[in-house]
Amino acid sequence: MDGRQVRALYDFSGEPGSAELSIIAGEVLTVMRDNVGDGWCEGFNSVGKSGLFPAAYVQIIEATAPTTANAANSQQNTGDFWDDDWDDDSEVGQTQAYVPPLQQQPSVQSAQSGSIEYSDSVSLQTVHSVIPDRAIPSIPKKNNKFTFSKSGEDGYLLSCKNITVPESEQIFIEEIENGQFQWVSTGESYNCVVTSPKKESKLKGLKSFIVYQLTPTFNNIQVSRRYKHFDWLHERLEEKFIFIPIPPLPDKQISGRYEEQFIEHRRTQLQEFVDYVCRHPVLSKSRVWQHFITCTDEKRWKQGKRQAEKEELLGDTYFHGIKCPDSPLDAIKIEFQTDAFSRFIAGLDPVVKSLMAMATDQAKKHQQLYKREFQKVGQCFHALGHALEADDSTRNRTQLNQALKNTGEAYNEIGKLYEEQPKYDWEPLADKFHIYRGIINNFPDVINIHKSAVQKRKDCERLVTERKMEAQQLQELNHRTDVIARALGAEETHFQSEREIHINQAIKNHLVEQINFYQKIVNKLQEALNSFDV
Repeated sequence: MDGRQVRALYDFSGEPGSAELSIIAGEVLTVMRDNVGDGWCEGFNSVGKSGLFPAAYVQIIEATAPTTANAANSQQNTGDFWDDDWDDDSEVGQTQAYVPPLQQQPSVQSAQSGSIEYSDSVSLQTVHSVIPDRAIPSIPKKNNKFTFSKSGEDGYLLSCKNITVPESEQIFIEEIENGQFQWVSTGESYNCVVTSPKKESKLKGLKSFIVYQLTPTFNNIQVSRRYKHFDWLHERLEEKFIFIPIPPLPDKQISGRYEEQFIEHRRTQLQEFVDYVCRHPVLSKSRVWQHFITCTDEKRWKQGKRQAEKEELLGDTYFHGIKCPDSPLDAIKIEFQTDAFSRFIAGLDPVVKSLMAMATDQAKKHQQLYKREFQKVGQCFHALGHALEADDSTRNRTQLNQALKNTGEAYNEIGKLYEEQPKYDWEPLADKFHIYRGIINNFPDVINIHKSAVQKRKDCERLVTERKMEAQQLQELNHRTDVIARALGAEETHFQSEREIHINQAIKNHLVEQINFYQKIVNKLQEALNSFDV
């Protein structure tokens, strides 16, 4: 991949004083090394400035064009991309692995239409790196949320049309105490369990993958889903619900994906993702999510996926489906509250990252360093017991020697306890905050939707003052800006609820497991002490 030219998909600001290179969406870069590690590439821009930039933020420039036959084949196969013969072997860090041009691959997403086209010949392919296994990627997946720009009559704020939204697709917001808002939950709450991961294959064993069983509690019917299906679902949710931060999936990985420990850890992370969606009053009732957790028939599954991929009610258009009070909001108060929440999220982000890093570090130390150190202690006591056996004149040598050996064995068992413990306390804590780190990372995009709407309203107020815009248009724009503000407020309320209930419970569970762990250590030491009694 060295020497290849790539195009930046997103803006990236390098840290001052570091080796990072700031890039601007659309600019062309030349890659010098694509295997720097941790999802980074090294290269230089058009003015010769070099440095590191995220591999997930660029795509290779490939000057190939689809043939007529390929284009026709692509049109027939649109919607089948997530059901073709590719498998989870394409995973690599936070970026997509290289796929040969003959394999069907998505092209660049159209900025105007928001649609995705597929062709057998790829014009742009993603830069990838061989990244070592790691629990916390330094570059999170970019959420690329919607930003307001009027495109004909399609823009929500300045549209003269009121799009009719089916009742089943409508979302309701209600005002609660202290001027706050919340999503109105419809239907009964439910859970969905992710279980029984198993390795399957096709094409006479040439393609292997892991299948997970999902069982929602409202019907207790299992459905089988692969990681790539979760990936498809995640794209649909991000595309449709631009006003909701979508929880992240487990990180992609290039090696060790069929190891039992990795499979089980991924299952628990998928469970966290599923739990968050099930608890969300909007996501849990969405049509694409319901299709994902209930459809068992292969033909209906593919039909439903194609419908979801051709969905028109998504992005900024879906704001038409939000139903809330018509009363105007205090613009100054809302702007003040939004700025305060934005500062809160900005302050929370590095703290959550630090907590995740700490939990991951503790898990590794328990499994490696602490285990090794305690087993060293055990070996020393055990060796002392053996050494004392050489002195035939020592009285009661049998009891003392055995007690020393018991002490050594106690420390050896404590080392094993350290090795096993992270899956009960540190790993669940890291998995929980992996979800919230993704939510926090995506919140600025949601907040910016509201800020863009507020700026558009200010621009239109000036136009009305200058008699370049009708007051009636401004009134309608004010109402739609308030809809956006209420949607942001409802999502803030949900996040606060999550924080008060589920993060609270996660920390409590962690402490309970820590207490049990150290109690086991005390019991081991007490048993060793008792063996010294005469």
